[in-house]
Amino acid sequence: MRRIFYIVTLFVTAMFVAAPIVATLLTGISADSSSLFFSKTGLGYFSGTIILCVSVGIGAGAIGALTALIISLTEFPGRRVLAVLMALPFAIPAYVAAYVYADMLGPFGPVAQVIGVQNLPEIRSMPGAVFILTLMTYPYVYLAMRASFAGRSSALLEAARMLGVGPVRAALNILLTAGRPALAGGLALVLMETAADFGVADYFGVKTLSVGIFRTWQGLGDLAGATQLAAGLFLVALIFVLLEDITRRGESAENTKAYRNTSRIKLAPHHAVIAILFCTIPIMLGFIFPAADLIGKLNSDLSAIAGRNLVSAISNTSMIAVSGAIIAISLALALAYSARQMRSLIGKTLLRIASLGYAIPGAVIAIGILSLTAGQTYINSATLFGGVIILLYAYTVRFLTAGYNSAAAGLSQISIQMDHAARSLGAGGWRILTEIHWPQVSGAVLAGAAIIAIDIAKELPATLLLRPFNFETLSTHIYRLASDERLADAAPAALILIGLGLVPTLALTFLSGHKKTGGNLEAPAGQSL
Repeated sequence: MRRIFYIVTLFVTAMFVAAPIVATLLTGISADSSSLFFSKTGLGYFSGTIILCVSVGIGAGAIGALTALIISLTEFPGRRVLAVLMALPFAIPAYVAAYVYADMLGPFGPVAQVIGVQNLPEIRSMPGAVFILTLMTYPYVYLAMRASFAGRSSALLEAARMLGVGPVRAALNILLTAGRPALAGGLALVLMETAADFGVADYFGVKTLSVGIFRTWQGLGDLAGATQLAAGLFLVALIFVLLEDITRRGESAENTKAYRNTSRIKLAPHHAVIAILFCTIPIMLGFIFPAADLIGKLNSDLSAIAGRNLVSAISNTSMIAVSGAIIAISLALALAYSARQMRSLIGKTLLRIASLGYAIPGAVIAIGILSLTAGQTYINSATLFGGVIILLYAYTVRFLTAGYNSAAAGLSQISIQMDHAARSLGAGGWRILTEIHWPQVSGAVLAGAAIIAIDIAKELPATLLLRPFNFETLSTHIYRLASDERLADAAPAALILIGLGLVPTLALTFLSGHKKTGGNLEAPAGQSL
């Protein structure tokens, strides 16, 4: 009986997640109204997406890999602090950083006033979008590579040194080569995030598939054309998902007996200065400058209307974030229990479908939901309750995987033999859940719920497409005000989102370097740089 329940849970959840995706693909394939995707306009959106993804991937990969290498393998003043701060740009939504930099580098911005030049290069362009998204996404590569280096045996470097290979050459030729799966996995996440971006590309006037979806649906009312673009964006995201999956297969675990206390290379003073600057610049550009600019724009004389709108946005965000987190984590917990019991091929396949939402851009999910109702969802969402239900559905599909990963991680600490032993002693399922499982998984589940709630608060594309009429969240509140060049009014909401983002950012940073890293031994004589 329990086996049937687990199969049904996996199947229903998989269909729940797949419905918007299937609707997008079917509608996109069957749509014959001008074949927008293959038109000059559609190909322009597609090429813009690819150029943006490739450019950001190169920049984020270089910054993330090199900073992880410096932090993990060398010793210099301030290394421990920088190791934590390197991930801070994660806390700032990319669209917030775009609004801030457009203001800072504008003809009347603080930079122009300081240097006395108003004709600065226009940041609202493809290079500007690459700059912003590179700064906001390099932590994906940094955290993946740092975790790889932290878990990598220092015996590799010791063997290279015994063969007379210098520390720099050994690090570049051996550790970077061995860390290619982590690098490729981090890059896949960078590419997914870049392809899904809407706020930066829209504000900077870059033609991408996400921007095309909004312009086609909200500007032209062409659901068929928007669905075609959404299907194309889904296929791009699917390629990145397969890339991540392939790279994960290349990861291998080391024998724990091979671990040694990590002997970091102590840098000479002039090289230490270079290392500090190389690690500090991304932090300054990606977090310190945007956060400082927003703090500087805080105004105690905020208008009454702006104040009421902010309070309403906070209230709406809290409501949908908490509700969405409860729904998603509950479904994720049921999914994790079912996956724990069902290890067959069909169970793994259904689990893969059910956890696909994390890689699907919010715009694709939103268009899929609109396709399910032939576009009527957006029109009828003037009814608050119905619109909120639609939003919660989109959020659950989008962020279910984050909750599943947390719940599965907690359950992995509990041997299934413990369940069998409890049942043999007469304990029922509810008692096993409340007295054995929950005390051990509660921390992971609550952490997953917190991450989902923060992700919902920051989500922009799906919220813009599906929100009820006149329903503002923090993300849409910032988007509307920044689009009207009212960044000062948007600053309080932006700082709230940044504060929320700091929680998972710092947690991920500590976890990425928590593997066996050993002591901080100085390099042997003659091996300092």
